Amino acid sequence: MNFLSNTSIVTDPTLLPSLREKALVAQKDMLDIGVHLIQYGLRNSDGNITFLKYNIFDPRYPVFHYNAWYFTMDWAAANREVLSFQGDKSSLNVLTSPLYDVASLVNPLESPVNVAFYIRYACFYVTMIIICYVEGLNLFELNRVAGIIWIDRTFLFIRSMAAICLLSTEVLSLDTINRIWHLVSASDVLNESPSDKAIRVLKVFLAAGEVSWLGFVLSDIFMVVTAQYTPAYVFKCNFMVWGIAALLSWASPATHTATMQRQCTQVHVDYQLVCTSGTISIGSFGRFMALVGICVGSITVCYLFERIRHPALPPTRQDSFFLSSSAKYVFEPGRWMDHNIYYLDASSAVINGILSLRFSNIFYILDLKIWRIFVIEEPAEKRARLERDGELHLLSAIPLTD
Repeated sequence: MNFLSNTSIVTDPTLLPSLREKALVAQKDMLDIGVHLIQYGLRNSDGNITFLKYNIFDPRYPVFHYNAWYFTMDWAAANREVLSFQGDKSSLNVLTSPLYDVASLVNPLESPVNVAFYIRYACFYVTMIIICYVEGLNLFELNRVAGIIWIDRTFLFIRSMAAICLLSTEVLSLDTINRIWHLVSASDVLNESPSDKAIRVLKVFLAAGEVSWLGFVLSDIFMVVTAQYTPAYVFKCNFMVWGIAALLSWASPATHTATMQRQCTQVHVDYQLVCTSGTISIGSFGRFMALVGICVGSITVCYLFERIRHPALPPTRQDSFFLSSSAKYVFEPGRWMDHNIYYLDASSAVINGILSLRFSNIFYILDLKIWRIFVIEEPAEKRARLERDGELHLLSAIPLTD
């Protein structure tokens, strides 16, 4: 304080006395803790090794307090540590030498890294299959029908779990302020520009949409129960899951928890000591279960709403074995029915897992769901009647006459 008063110009006359008072309180606390410097010495008289220790705030040596404050600031800035050795007769708190930051990569052999690697490429696989091999992106049921048939429920379930895990995890970044490293949440970043905030909100909204994959899988499994009520509730359910998940993730994002408690374990006596300073949890299992509950609850609520709204809904008109369960209920037959025969257009057939090739009035189709080839021949007179009736769109569609 004398150094500050002699070398600095302070406009507030109460500042230095206030700092002096706080410094004395901190100095007394450090003295009570008993932080020591230690050293082994050799006696010149008898050659015996002796153990030397010194309390850095020893009141008998006030000239050393300047260096003591330097050591204390290093401890506060995490550049040094204080280790407590507790024995049967006494204990000793020792100040360590300087600890410098070391940058290191994540161990690729660790299980979480491998799991994240496989999940990432499973998501890539789902995206590439839909983009490269499935046409008809303008159809609203592309993800629901083509995803189940072309990709399989297992991969869609993995993708949905990946999205739910991301929404249940808080993004933390390391930031340094005055040479002290802090973990900063993405939502608490200082001086965040409006464009960066908009991008962050957009990412949350898009990630919430990925939760709908779990809804697709569950609704496909429950179609044995929902049956003809499926087309009435799945569209509402999809937007309900997306909207609630996005609103929850934006209004109340997942938060991290941190505990600071040093625990040391002796691996080898006098050789190795393994210490854990604390734990930081960035994931929330409660949020994970909440998002899963949103999917299950939305399906249940929407189905019961339609069941109460239409208690006697007639069954679907198309019952072809070529149609998957999802295609059977969510495809709109509309103008594709003729004399109780459902005609499947080429784009919908691909989404349904059927590849077709037509020569004249004969259709050769490969059903990828069961890996079987079928031949469907449509009578020439029937095609002539369709042409006379102006049903030209049915001429290129596959008649499901099974």
